[in-house]
Amino acid sequence: MNRLWPLPPALLSLLILLSGCFKPVLTMPDRSAPIVKTYRSVTLFAGTTGMLNTGVRLEKGDVYSIFATGEMDYCPRGNCGYHSVSPEIGWSLVTRVGDGMYASPFFHGGGARNYATETGNLYVGYKSGPLNPDGTPKNPKWYRDDRGSFAIDVIVWSREDYDAIVTFLEEMSRRDPENESLKRGLLFVKHVSRIYAKVQEASEEIEATRKEIATLKAEPERVEERAEAGKGPSAQPAAGAVQEASGEKASSPADPVAPPADAGKQERIAALEARLVQLQEMLAEFEEMKQALAQERQRTERLSQELGEMEQREKDLQVRLEEGGKAPPVVVIASPEDGGTVEVNVIGLRGVVEDDRGITRIEIFVNGRPLREGSERGLEITGGAGGRRHAFLEQVPLEEGENRIRVRAVDADGLAAEKTVTLQCVRQRKKIWAVVVGINDYPNVRSLRFAVDDARAFHSHLVDHLGIPEENVTLLLDEEADLTTLRSVLGTRLKNRAGEDDMVILYFAGHGATERDVMSPDGDGLEKYLLPHGADLKDLYASALPMREIQHVFNRIRSERLVFVVDSCYSGASGGRTVSVAGLRANISDGFLERIASGKGRVILSASGANEVSEEDEALGHGVFTYYLLEGLGGPADTDGDGLITVDEAYGYVSRRVPDATGQEQHPVKKGAVEGRLVIGVRPR
Repeated sequence: MNRLWPLPPALLSLLILLSGCFKPVLTMPDRSAPIVKTYRSVTLFAGTTGMLNTGVRLEKGDVYSIFATGEMDYCPRGNCGYHSVSPEIGWSLVTRVGDGMYASPFFHGGGARNYATETGNLYVGYKSGPLNPDGTPKNPKWYRDDRGSFAIDVIVWSREDYDAIVTFLEEMSRRDPENESLKRGLLFVKHVSRIYAKVQEASEEIEATRKEIATLKAEPERVEERAEAGKGPSAQPAAGAVQEASGEKASSPADPVAPPADAGKQERIAALEARLVQLQEMLAEFEEMKQALAQERQRTERLSQELGEMEQREKDLQVRLEEGGKAPPVVVIASPEDGGTVEVNVIGLRGVVEDDRGITRIEIFVNGRPLREGSERGLEITGGAGGRRHAFLEQVPLEEGENRIRVRAVDADGLAAEKTVTLQCVRQRKKIWAVVVGINDYPNVRSLRFAVDDARAFHSHLVDHLGIPEENVTLLLDEEADLTTLRSVLGTRLKNRAGEDDMVILYFAGHGATERDVMSPDGDGLEKYLLPHGADLKDLYASALPMREIQHVFNRIRSERLVFVVDSCYSGASGGRTVSVAGLRANISDGFLERIASGKGRVILSASGANEVSEEDEALGHGVFTYYLLEGLGGPADTDGDGLITVDEAYGYVSRRVPDATGQEQHPVKKGAVEGRLVIGVRPR
């Protein structure tokens, strides 16, 4: 067989087919099964320097699977550090759809789940050195001595139905139980199927639970409650007379069709809300599993890139050996240190390149792209071309996440050497999670005018000015901010998302209220509440969010940097963002703020003192506190001029401006502390 390898790949393919050596990877039980849209089997032979058209047509969004097996020897003359490779590890096999760029298929599980990102025919090829964007080799001569072949089967699925795909692959596995590529693919698709099924089940149960809660809350008063209103000597005979006139028998107290008491309804609602929280926690866990699948694909792609770069170095070594052992340049990167983590978006890249025969160029790439715009190589040489030693110092912009910085030097003989460092860029803004709440429209209490505008403006500050990704910020306005949603978002979503090193910002603009509670730990006999949409002053315990629960929510969040900004008040005085509970007049202690802020790394900024009113100002179009808070965060609060605005600086600003604007009637309050600085604003450049 070895005597065939110098033959052209097309002729070699024909000879192998005629000799019966070609064999598909899969034994298809039924190619006309409804779940199968297209099936094709091809063989990719060593020495193929382009991309092989499989004849499979993909539409954008198609889900398809690739099953491959075989071996290729990329270094038959023994001058490299590796020999036979197989497609199972993914990096050697590449694919392309239409005229797009090549990619390594996701070979965790045999490439069993891939998405078509565009429309066109599917092409397959392999890497025996660096590739052009379309998958063709940069140096075709590196392919001339390769030996071996890959058998490749492609299935395009008619729909993204993982249950049906699993059933079909199980049938194939029964026919061919020793097929390793099929085993891996089936195992992976089963894993995906379970995750997607759990997500669907949890989502459907969450929706059903929400509907049931809404239905129960919308039900009219129970029979027992209506009977209370009709008590009296004539009430019962009237009811009995109606039943007798209609020929019906009056219901006894033990009648099984009598509706349950309203207390039972409230218990049912409470149980459903608890179940809803549990389901949302489960859904969050399943979503994390889906994200892990995407991360696994990214890791596979990084492996492909790393091995491709290793392959290039091996080829360079082979060329040098063939040309008489000429020494390549020496590349040294002094800083940054490989494998480090930074929180800045630009670093200084410092190093030295040296070669006895002289350096002709230095190439710098960041994540595969040249450092300088308009340059193919990111060229930078100091000290004049042709010199033996060149020092370089470059400012390199970083992307969020992993950054691979590669420095490649070429000497006068055309020999090249390179050095790569990898940095993790963790920008502070990516580690911030926020929930912003604004409620104007209260169905059971006096409405507010500017709470929604305040929340929108604060949300805009976080996303547009501070730069927090929008997906990290939850905005709840009016009816979106009901009690169940608030508990879910604060007690479940934040708990699952925010890590110990992350920062959490909570903002609330709306009504506050108090009610008597002899168990209050604040010494004033009062419990304080934030009022969500739908709050009922007659039943604050069941319809509002008590501050003791806020404390519990904060305890559930792992983050050691938490800022709670609340533009509300609890005094019960007329006007402002507070409502009065009939018959309640008392001196309110601000101990509840200290209690909430008592945990590690918690800071509370409250719009006013405990017995003051948080005012709205029509001329400003906002709550007074929020207006001046946002004004300060826009730049004026930066007292030390470093371009960053901390919580302390913001509090110092509103402490001056708000009392002046309200005739000394409103004084913002800050409670709690945190190690280091909590930055919540950036001065515009």
